[in-house]
Amino acid sequence: MNPILNYLRSSIGRKQIMGLAGIYLYFFLLIHLVGNFGMLSGAEFFNGYGHLMLHTLKKVVIPIEFTLLAAFVAHIGLSLKLTLENRAARPDRYAVNASKAERGPYAKFMMLTGTWLLIFVIAHVPQFRFGAYSGMATATYNGVEMRDLYGTALQFFAKPWFAAFYVFSFAMLFSHLAHGVQSSLQSLGLNHPRWNSAVRIGSKAYSALICGGFAALAIWAFMQKGAVG
Repeated sequence: MNPILNYLRSSIGRKQIMGLAGIYLYFFLLIHLVGNFGMLSGAEFFNGYGHLMLHTLKKVVIPIEFTLLAAFVAHIGLSLKLTLENRAARPDRYAVNASKAERGPYAKFMMLTGTWLLIFVIAHVPQFRFGAYSGMATATYNGVEMRDLYGTALQFFAKPWFAAFYVFSFAMLFSHLAHGVQSSLQSLGLNHPRWNSAVRIGSKAYSALICGGFAALAIWAFMQKGAVG
């Protein structure tokens, strides 16, 4: 049988592919956070950044978006398949339960947090990528018309329920990443008693950086009360 098919059909192979997809998504979160901090530089800067990504560099950005979608779908699909397989194999379930303390307190909530994050992504991407709920508000700088991402963000984050939804979602993301980053790295071979403690600490630190940064931006945007100027 084809060794590649054997690998893809094996539990180890699927875990490693899920781990690679996860790491790709974790790296994207960092890039996305850095870009979003451009909001602190004002409307012209942030809208110019958005125009650069969505218009000037669209031939590069759009293919990257498709790879992110593929990684997202693969990560979800493989996690569901592996979870169902573990539940069907009772000895494996007992082994997982036995190692719960080593895996950390966030592992048992992965399906819950993952489901919430799927809902969040379904709500977030159409809104800020395609203007699904607010239309395509525009702004013009130096004769160039572009999407007013800055004004759109402040308009929505001025609503307490909207800001609360985002901050809560970032708390769920922290719980997911705190175990997910560690699990992805260990699936790819970074799994040794000498390193596991450092991997757990590093995973939580990275999760706190990402989720704390996004939450801080959400709170900052809420405090602007919709004021664009």
